[in-house]
Amino acid sequence: MSMLRPALTLAALFLWAGTLVAAECKPPRTPEATVLGMTYCVDPAFAATIATRVQQIRADVRAQRQAGKFIIYASTPISSRGGGNERVNLEVSASVKARLEREYGPAVWVLDPGAYQMPPVGGRSPGGDEYMLMWAQVLAGDDGAGRDFDLVHFTGPGDMRAFFGCGGGDVTGCIDRYAQSRATADGDFRRTVATDPVRRSAFVRYYALRASSAFSKGAHDEWNIVVRINRRRALGEQVAVFFDGRAASPAGMETEISPGYEVR
Repeated sequence: MSMLRPALTLAALFLWAGTLVAAECKPPRTPEATVLGMTYCVDPAFAATIATRVQQIRADVRAQRQAGKFIIYASTPISSRGGGNERVNLEVSASVKARLEREYGPAVWVLDPGAYQMPPVGGRSPGGDEYMLMWAQVLAGDDGAGRDFDLVHFTGPGDMRAFFGCGGGDVTGCIDRYAQSRATADGDFRRTVATDPVRRSAFVRYYALRASSAFSKGAHDEWNIVVRINRRRALGEQVAVFFDGRAASPAGMETEISPGYEVR
């Protein structure tokens, strides 16, 4: 009997933890675990869409591998959280891909997550949990070793400023001038950002002071995904990690940060 008690206690702890995760997921969302042990509250209506997208992205990566390319995953914030603008962020994401491919040369292909947006299902748009379940599967692969990727680049302030054409001086003024210039050709941006003092101020603050994957929930999860991948790989065979164009330290490559959408 004494030998059974530790096993029963451990089983009870796992059951308790599973109950807590399930409680975090409000219907219709249900907990979905990844091969890395990360769990997301996902709407089951998106299951087929996520599976299709994962297959599509893996096929695109495989085609580039077969062409002899090294593969970089570029993590760029997409949502409008904190004052950002989703359309602008999608353009930033595409610009980071183009710039990295120029920098590294034709031997490299950069995966731009912004190019793989999911459509609404049943009148509902996918949320961060749906996207992170998809990207966790893409990044980790079936065995959690992330064999499809050679480097993960996390977008930082320098990447953002390069998109806006901001140099070393008057960054806030540069972002504000961008907002004014974009408003002349983009009616939606003019209505929702440029002519609204509160939103325009939030836009300038975000892109001048905070524009970075450091402020993105999805990027936080992507960082932790790469950390868990690297813990599974042999020293010398780990996925390279860069933030804002600079290599992460050995400690950073293996240190998790606060989770974004992951349920813990």
